[in-house]
Amino acid sequence: MAVRKAALWSVGSQWFVFAFNFAVSVYLARYLLPPSAFGTFSVGFAAAGIISNLQDFGLSRYVVRSDDLSDEMLDTCTTITACVGVAICATIAALSVPMAWYYDNAQLVPIMLLIAAAFLFLPFNTVPIALLQRAVDFRTLSFINIAAAAANAAVSTTFALWGYGPIALALGFLAQQVARATMAQLLGPRRVRLKMSFAGARPIISFGSGTTVLAVSGAIGTRSPDLIIGNVLGMHAVGLFGRAAGMVEGLRTLLDGGLSSVFFSHFAQLLREKRTLAQPYIDLVSCYTSVMWPAMLLLSLLSTPIVTLIYGQGWGDAARALRWVALSELLFFALPLHTEVPLISGHLRELLVRNVVDTIVALVCLGVLVRFGLEAAAAARLVYAVIWYAIYIGMMQRIVGFSGRALAWTYAKSAASTLAACLPAVLLIQHDQLLSIRTVVAVVAGAGLWIVALAVMGHPAWRELRRAAIDLRHSLTRRALT
Repeated sequence: MAVRKAALWSVGSQWFVFAFNFAVSVYLARYLLPPSAFGTFSVGFAAAGIISNLQDFGLSRYVVRSDDLSDEMLDTCTTITACVGVAICATIAALSVPMAWYYDNAQLVPIMLLIAAAFLFLPFNTVPIALLQRAVDFRTLSFINIAAAAANAAVSTTFALWGYGPIALALGFLAQQVARATMAQLLGPRRVRLKMSFAGARPIISFGSGTTVLAVSGAIGTRSPDLIIGNVLGMHAVGLFGRAAGMVEGLRTLLDGGLSSVFFSHFAQLLREKRTLAQPYIDLVSCYTSVMWPAMLLLSLLSTPIVTLIYGQGWGDAARALRWVALSELLFFALPLHTEVPLISGHLRELLVRNVVDTIVALVCLGVLVRFGLEAAAAARLVYAVIWYAIYIGMMQRIVGFSGRALAWTYAKSAASTLAACLPAVLLIQHDQLLSIRTVVAVVAGAGLWIVALAVMGHPAWRELRRAAIDLRHSLTRRALT
């Protein structure tokens, strides 16, 4: 599948899944579950999440980047995945009682046991999905993701209606993994063969061990806010912070549309063909920053009306956390694929060192500022983002080979379009004003100014928008003629 077509399938499915999941989460938050229920599930999922990042064991990336695949090697990958899944299941189950005791919340036991059971299905989806990514078959991946999301929504909503509280969310997660495994077997290019094999496992384990350390280190940085905030500020605060972080992640998913997976496969192909990454990476940064920066800045500026409109007055404190979390994303989007590119180019050790350092920085920033309240805990993410960028920029420049001047010029053009998009909101909307006609006017005017700014500057994103519009017009014309 061509990269553009794969990107369209990935974006389309991600948009659909995002809209579907978002609608379900809003329904649950407004009518069925209080912030404390989301907080309890978030703490259980965060604890399990640190361990669960072992699940892939780097096998997806190994399959995507491998020059040659054989049935024997794929059997070995499946066997390793099965062993990892059983180990994760046992570890999370063993942690359930200590976690319930530490947080004085008995509901964490069934929540973590259900999450643990989900990882027994890993062998049935990891290799088939990796093969689909290698083939850049994001059409099939889209169907698998949609089915998994539907299963999660149906089960979590049903059990929430029946009064299961946060346990309903864990049941939804289990249903999601079962559906993903089932669809991967039905639609994937290769079904799991019940053949245990460790032949040729050494290079796979060597690569997987390094990526596992990377995954665990990253998971500690990603999941620790829920654990630390839950311990210091309580489950209610975790629920509020989780909604703020979830809205940022949702917007990221909506706009990114899974493109990072597409470009990971594309960049791996470029490396296999011995082609340079410098210009493709600069183009990628241009498109990411031109879209993500204005979106995240507007989300920060409009945090109060957005949270109040979607979740209601009871979630108002989440808006102040959302403001800071959204701002931090400006820096994270400035260096896309900061993990994927070093991995596929053979710089795992250098990446590991930086990842461990950035995880320590994240924990220190949060640990210091969380004592001052929920908003300060959210502001810690912005402080961490600044340091994170300083940690990775040098490594990415050496690996990719782009010039500092080209990157700075790209940032400047994206910053100009971002300011154009956000200027109406700054001028027309008062601080903490609720949603109004003025807010809608500001957003629409900002979108218009954003497009004008991209066109005037000849931004790469403008070229992509024009090309997409032309492709869409030709497609509609062909359909009309047939």
